[in-house]
Amino acid sequence: MAVRPRWAVLAAVVLAAATTGTASSAPKPPFKVTSTLDGKTVLPHRIRWLAHPRLPVVKVKEVDFLIDGGKPRWIEHNPPYTYSDDEGGGLHEGYLVTSWLTPGMHRFTVRVITTDRRTVSHTVAARVLPAAEPPAGLAGTWQRTIADAGGAPAPGSAGNPTETLTPPGTYTMVIEKRWIQVRFPGAFRRPQSDTTGEGWILDSDYAAGPGTLRVLGPVIFDTFHEQAETGWWCYQDGPESDYTWSTTGDTLTLKPAAGADRCGVRGFIWSGDWKRVA
Repeated sequence: MAVRPRWAVLAAVVLAAATTGTASSAPKPPFKVTSTLDGKTVLPHRIRWLAHPRLPVVKVKEVDFLIDGGKPRWIEHNPPYTYSDDEGGGLHEGYLVTSWLTPGMHRFTVRVITTDRRTVSHTVAARVLPAAEPPAGLAGTWQRTIADAGGAPAPGSAGNPTETLTPPGTYTMVIEKRWIQVRFPGAFRRPQSDTTGEGWILDSDYAAGPGTLRVLGPVIFDTFHEQAETGWWCYQDGPESDYTWSTTGDTLTLKPAAGADRCGVRGFIWSGDWKRVA
């Protein structure tokens, strides 16, 4: 029987090792990603935008939500992967509110990054409609001074679950087609504002008609990067509440239609008389 030379045996071992190494480092097959925007060519005023990677949860490191490329507008690390958060476990899934986007075509991308550094993206191109203008008597900039904020729902209570701080001082409300924006008194400085509440800005989605106003959840257009303008009053999805509004001269009066706002801390700030700012 013929015996292979020693150099031939070594060559065979090296070749086998090289072949095994190549097989183990071969790229893994791609996975599929879908989203709740699939099939949409025109987006409504607000819609829940969730990403659905066809991948075990333990293999998902991060899900980014991008609009027209650039930086992520929202980042999620745990399911359900929801734009504008979900309170954990999908208890209060937020919405993509399109009022801040210019009317026309936009690209909505979900990008999944895996724990083994793979990246798969899925994009939907859809048109955004113009946001509705608020009634003429309601639109504009208003201010209200709250000298004593001691009556606000306690942080962490049912009326203030997100522990919104309510510093005394002058609050500014700007009502326009993108949102109802409330600017808290004082200057925004971190980390000081985390313990005083000063300088925060909250943008709320809404729908308004003659004498009536329905406030919805937040309008989220950016991830949280230590800036003043982000967050929500009670939960990521609201709760919704109806108000009546009326103007007399330069005074705007807001009243909860049911006697109280379902989000107590929002009602504490919103309810009352506001003076128009030129």
